[in-house]
Amino acid sequence: MRTRILYATALWLSVTPVFAQSAKDVTGPRKLAPWMVMCTDLPASAKPTPHMFIAGPVATDGHVSTASGMLVIKRTPDDGLAIGNRYVAQRVHGDPKAFGRGGEGYGDLRITGVVGIRALDDVNAIAEVEFACDSIESGDFLEPYVETVLPTDASPMIAPDFKDRANLLFGQDNRVAFGDGDIASIDRGTMHGVVPGARYAIYRDSHNGMPLVHIGEAVVMTVNEMTSKVVVTKAYDAIAGSDVAVPRRAP
Repeated sequence: MRTRILYATALWLSVTPVFAQSAKDVTGPRKLAPWMVMCTDLPASAKPTPHMFIAGPVATDGHVSTASGMLVIKRTPDDGLAIGNRYVAQRVHGDPKAFGRGGEGYGDLRITGVVGIRALDDVNAIAEVEFACDSIESGDFLEPYVETVLPTDASPMIAPDFKDRANLLFGQDNRVAFGDGDIASIDRGTMHGVVPGARYAIYRDSHNGMPLVHIGEAVVMTVNEMTSKVVVTKAYDAIAGSDVAVPRRAP
């Protein structure tokens, strides 16, 4: 089928030299910090099968959630825990049935914070909350922490390659409406050749036989195997989860 494209804004198809970029061109119109990207909900194509869980906070009042202080982690054989190790705490957010089958569909993982191991014995480990994105609760599971580093430059502003159309997924709290400076995810990752700093043009397909309409721009902040988190650097209209992201790269 012949590609339908609306070339209403030729300016955005011209090449922008890297040296002319501002922080606004790369990380959006707001002051974006690494924790903002890290704390944004993470799409997952399969329901996690974690091995380490938070038992609860070290508390005398029976609370099962906290945003600071110490936490108890029940140890398991060969869990690899060591003093100084850091982990990301997360949990399934929303309907667990949202996780797709056979690689179709994405469930929502809420990132709740970062914890560091402070003490341990053969039965328990004590972790300290280093940073909280949300309340950290009993049952949250742990994955190894990876430092979030935002790109300082972006790929050139060249014509989009319409042979590859990514789907916009969701952002924080499973939201599917985005504007300037908001963070969302797309269903493209390292296995698709995506790298931090890659530019994407956002288009709306009304599925009515009319051309695609250019409604925004985004830059990739972090990349996972199947998905990437992008920041909206410019929105000409409200961007929705049903819109498509097209890479600005040579075909």
